[in-house]
Amino acid sequence: MRITPILALGICCILMCKAQSAKSHTYMDTITTNKQKVLSFYKQIVGQRKAELIPEFIIENYKQHNPTVKQGREGITEMINYLKTLPPPPEGAKSPIVRAIQDGDFVVTHLDVQFMGKRMAVIDLFKLKDGMLIEHWDAIQPLPDESGKTVTATNGTTGIDHHASAESSKLIVEQFYKAVVDKQPADPFIDKAYLEHDASVITSGKGLAGYLANSEMSVKVHRIIAEGDFVVVQSQLNKQYKAFMFYEIFRVANNKIAEHWSAEQAIPDGVKPEDMF
Repeated sequence: MRITPILALGICCILMCKAQSAKSHTYMDTITTNKQKVLSFYKQIVGQRKAELIPEFIIENYKQHNPTVKQGREGITEMINYLKTLPPPPEGAKSPIVRAIQDGDFVVTHLDVQFMGKRMAVIDLFKLKDGMLIEHWDAIQPLPDESGKTVTATNGTTGIDHHASAESSKLIVEQFYKAVVDKQPADPFIDKAYLEHDASVITSGKGLAGYLANSEMSVKVHRIIAEGDFVVVQSQLNKQYKAFMFYEIFRVANNKIAEHWSAEQAIPDGVKPEDMF
């Protein structure tokens, strides 16, 4: 199996996935859900390397949008068989799954992966049908050392408020992005005390709306997914003549964007951007 830099990061990510549940579990997870199916996939297939269970989770013609991984069950099987050659995760290792968000057939996981001195923010997006994983997208972003920082790329609120309306939360983010794309003021959708986790936005000193409104950048939104007060946006970010996969997680409170995380990854040369979405 050829291990490319992107695939190596992906392997590092799934290598650390353990049996622990995501922190975002709530009473909604007491029934069988697509979110539970994905978390069980991480636990049994990835964490415990039970390749024999792959047919119970993955359809035969599983569509993979990571260009370094083969299509179908074959790609997952190759990866799990490779993991079997590596040392297992240490007992008691902290789960890298920080957040898990479900919207109908879509499930998003937000991971903070630390492996061999490297740390990465990972956002996985799965599509399911009839309880089976049928499609997968992801973005993997290496992170700097954030030791001692109060705000990091992945910390902050983890629990989903299921009393909040997912449709209302989604609408706020849709309106925010419409304003950004239309070059209209977007700051009114941002809470004055919102918490920013994206280092690029923080470094820009312009805030989220100002950062995205940069004349040298453009954003094309592909999907907006929401559960309770959490909203995920999958988009293509173009900057410095390069296309990126751009995944964002928003937390909405009081009809304003209150918190924001992201992961971005350059689309490999020779790969059509539309194939990544």
